[in-house]
Amino acid sequence: MGYDWFYFAKKAYALYPGVVAPASGPFLAAHYARRRARRGPLRAALDALVGLGFHAWIPFRAAKVQRKFGLDDAWRRQAVSIARARFADPQDIALFRIQTAADLDGYIRRFEDAGLNKQINPRGWTRGCALADKAAFYDRCAAADLPHPQTVAVSTDGRLTSHADPAGRELVAKPTDGEGGDGVLLLGTCCDTQAIARALAGRRGTLVVQPRIATHPDLADIALNALPTVRVVTILDEVGRPEVVSATFRFASVEHAAVDNMKAGGLIAAVDLATGALGVACKGYGGDDHAAHPATGATIVGRELPGWLQVKALAVRAHAGAFGDYVLIGWDIAMTPEGPLLIEGNGKPGVLMPQRAARRGLGGGRYGELLAHHLATKA
Repeated sequence: MGYDWFYFAKKAYALYPGVVAPASGPFLAAHYARRRARRGPLRAALDALVGLGFHAWIPFRAAKVQRKFGLDDAWRRQAVSIARARFADPQDIALFRIQTAADLDGYIRRFEDAGLNKQINPRGWTRGCALADKAAFYDRCAAADLPHPQTVAVSTDGRLTSHADPAGRELVAKPTDGEGGDGVLLLGTCCDTQAIARALAGRRGTLVVQPRIATHPDLADIALNALPTVRVVTILDEVGRPEVVSATFRFASVEHAAVDNMKAGGLIAAVDLATGALGVACKGYGGDDHAAHPATGATIVGRELPGWLQVKALAVRAHAGAFGDYVLIGWDIAMTPEGPLLIEGNGKPGVLMPQRAARRGLGGGRYGELLAHHLATKA
């Protein structure tokens, strides 16, 4: 995503998780103790006022979530009780499948994520963030000799700059500041730059044109017509070395989907960090669980991603060699017949997808340990 003022305005106020005492995961206790101790009386009063408003909002939010996901009245009553006890959004309770208040202890609430990320990863919130601009991202990848899609052309408000011969290949165009698959265009086979220019005529903004990437044959029966990717999150460890702390596989659920993202109805499945084996799949925003692909019947659970060790090594190498000025990065990596390929990097990778897919919170593992470490270091 580019420097979207509305997005940043929404994230400007870091919600305090409570009225007086904070109610968050134990792994964040020291962080919130520091934050509470440093507040002045005006901020403390504002936090208390917002906290009381949050408590009043919970029943209305729970009723909306109940209708959205078709849940029963018993769920709503339980969700209100848990949300008030642990200062949680009822939608998080639904999406993370929370049954008791204690279940939330290992989770990062989604409203917490931006404030935590801004503190440990401030470069991700600047205009010049190389992870928010695909053109800048690919420039860094090229300089560090990291495998990434070739740039065939760049279109800026309809003005095309050629970088390579299209050579009759299938091409895609992506907004340089797009996210979630928004604005991706399948251009088909283009034999020359004039064909690309015609396909993008009238398109505003900056788009990068690349060859359409082929999926590894071992994933063909669950990939459908969209390129599946694995979101691998790396965080700098206690001595500044990148460490893989989370991985989530994303793939299309229906034949007509052009991208694998949750916003397009894609499936997500947690990845075992040691073996690359997939867990049970689900959609990001509700629906059934899937041990096999709903469209093809192909097995999902236990399937090992091809070249998993190389995928992890690429994420670590990219972080250490070209993006060491960021503490936390979510890498979108495609597994192709030629090996893993960096599709993009994210300085604000979010916590919904990995926590929903894994059915456990990020706070209980190395993600939580390293998050707490960097929060203390940057306090």
